[in-house]
Amino acid sequence: MLDLHPGLMIWTIISFVILLFILKKFAWTPILAALEEREKNIKEGIEAAKKAREDADRSVEEYRKKMAEAHAEAQSVIAKSRQDAELIGDQLKAKYKTEAEALLDKARKQIDLERQAAINEIRNEVANLAISAAEKVIGKALDSEDHRRLVIEGLEENRN
Repeated sequence: MLDLHPGLMIWTIISFVILLFILKKFAWTPILAALEEREKNIKEGIEAAKKAREDADRSVEEYRKKMAEAHAEAQSVIAKSRQDAELIGDQLKAKYKTEAEALLDKARKQIDLERQAAINEIRNEVANLAISAAEKVIGKALDSEDHRRLVIEGLEENRN
């Protein structure tokens, strides 16, 4: 087995060269083309993945910006709602204060009217009592209208 045979060696070399030539012509070119195509597809896949990642990063950034804008808008709406609520509260306070003051003024006027009516009633009662007392003292009856006029004049002089 370890013997060298020159003829066998030559035929082995010739067979190898022919096989190499046939492989180069028919197999290496398609294999290399397939490898180059595969390499090209892998590079395109890597580029597509990079682009997809960049698009995803941009989308995430846009999402974050929109979320920040939405948050800011929500805060703005909340602040405006608070301001509107405070304004409405102030308006209601002013309205109720005005109504309360109007009710107080009305009550004061009513009290003044009732006080004046009470004073007039007391004056009339005092006049009637004075007339009755004067009739008993004098012993004769004067005209009740004269008595009343005299008592009212006397009361007004005392008041002034």
